[in-house]
Amino acid sequence: MRVLPLLPLFALLSLPVDAHALTQPSGVVIPTQPGCDSGKPTGLLATFACVCTTPGVCNIGDVCPSTTSCDDGKKSTCESTMFHVWNDNTCIPSKFSGLDPVAEASTTPETFRPTCALTFSIVTRAKALFQDTFGWYNVTGSKPDPSDLHPMFGCTDGAGKTVVLDLAKEPGYKGGDIGFFLLTPESHAGDKKCAGGDCCPSTARLAKGEGYVYYSERKYNPDAAGTSSYIHLLTYASKLSKTKFYFAWEDLFSGGDNGFTDLVTSVDGVQCSGGGVRCDTGKKGACAFGVTQCSAGAVSCTPVFAAKTETCDGVDEDCNGLVDDGAVCPTAGDICHDGKCVPPCGRGEFKCGPGTTCDKTSGLCVDPTCVDVKCGAGEICRAGKCGAPCGGVICPKGQTCISDACVDLCAGVKCGAGQVCRDGICFSGCSSCSGVSCESGTKCDPTTDDCVDPSCAAPCPSGTYCKAGKCVDACEGAACPPGQTCTAGKCLKPGEVADTGVTLDGAAGDASTGSDAGPDASGNRLNGDDLPDGQACSCSLPGGSTSSSLGVVALGAFALGALRRRRPRK
Repeated sequence: MRVLPLLPLFALLSLPVDAHALTQPSGVVIPTQPGCDSGKPTGLLATFACVCTTPGVCNIGDVCPSTTSCDDGKKSTCESTMFHVWNDNTCIPSKFSGLDPVAEASTTPETFRPTCALTFSIVTRAKALFQDTFGWYNVTGSKPDPSDLHPMFGCTDGAGKTVVLDLAKEPGYKGGDIGFFLLTPESHAGDKKCAGGDCCPSTARLAKGEGYVYYSERKYNPDAAGTSSYIHLLTYASKLSKTKFYFAWEDLFSGGDNGFTDLVTSVDGVQCSGGGVRCDTGKKGACAFGVTQCSAGAVSCTPVFAAKTETCDGVDEDCNGLVDDGAVCPTAGDICHDGKCVPPCGRGEFKCGPGTTCDKTSGLCVDPTCVDVKCGAGEICRAGKCGAPCGGVICPKGQTCISDACVDLCAGVKCGAGQVCRDGICFSGCSSCSGVSCESGTKCDPTTDDCVDPSCAAPCPSGTYCKAGKCVDACEGAACPPGQTCTAGKCLKPGEVADTGVTLDGAAGDASTGSDAGPDASGNRLNGDDLPDGQACSCSLPGGSTSSSLGVVALGAFALGALRRRRPRK
């Protein structure tokens, strides 16, 4: 067969370039094309071809022995695969598949959200002169202080070095998003040499003016110049794990060879900022619950629940916009009201409370002026007139307005071990890798598996919450529904008890606040871990596999007007 001569040492092979490839301010496409060193391909593509599920293996094919026989290069499952065709360069395969370092290069995301323990690994240091240090910092909205640079890899750590970091146990972690940095020993003399001849950087040397630090938030780099800033970091989303990212760095001030192999690290267990948190899918009912999914730096909203048969639990489970429609109660004669099966009012001992009367048509206790009044879907009767519920209502902290009632959807909900309640639904706790994600300003408390505001030294009393280091009355800023007043963190009707906020309104077990989120007909809660295949958050599932785990969700106080509504009083 005809064999092309080997390219000179470090020669480059020109592969097809994506029309939307990233470029440096000079116009150079990054990263540069693969090169050749000692008969083997080099560069970022070759690096990714050696990141495989089988250690010590590279998906780099051998030279084709004939026109009809070529090695496909597939020796394992790897990020990329390089393979030859007949008569191409014997050192650098002209074909590849998988992760494309040019087409998939991104300068975003710049910040990331940790999901659980993070696994950091050095993929390669290539043959860089500088023995750079890599680590993380807290994202605060301003340039990181040198004291907030937390190194993960030192200058003597080589390829294959792995470190596990559990930020929940790190006193320096402030909660919320994190960024990553590269610390170099480069002299400020402009000679592109190690300062003082010492190629091992440190934060102590940085404080003395030796070396540079480059951030995943590009605007803070020392050679930043707006849109013409030199790019030092390319970010790649792994094709092998959906919570894994690669960071490929260029470490010279104002530019180097643009190979981005001076230091390549991977971090597993993070997702792009904005991923893994609650979102509204735009669908109806329970299907409105979503979790943000990260893909190539973009964020989309993925449904958590699929539609299923309606039960009497106050949840629109079939996602048609109607709550408990068609739900059948197990006891004959009972009616489904506010998510619970209750006997109709006016029977035996079940009398209506003060200010209400029994509407025999519906079997519910209502305002006397609302007897026989039929309201449309999503409306309630108030003083004899139908209208939209919750207009102008601002519920106390931790409660949601549903049909003119502020309710704690988690009141009375008993979740399983290691789970926490969010808006009446149980999810895995924050200490689980597949659990709720703590939003900025909060940290995971492993003793409760829930997110807490660390600014308060002790838990706040009932009816209050932590804000800027103080326990604040949950009624602060609240505007209760008509006829109700806010007391001890709850909107109460006349006669209701402040410590529980619960009085019966005439139907057995029907509390006017605090108990609307009832179990289904079988006594089970709607559970965030009981997901159909393919409905879990793909941000947290490696390899695209299906799972019964919700993944990383920070639901917080999610408005459930479309999810839970009281049935309109007739």
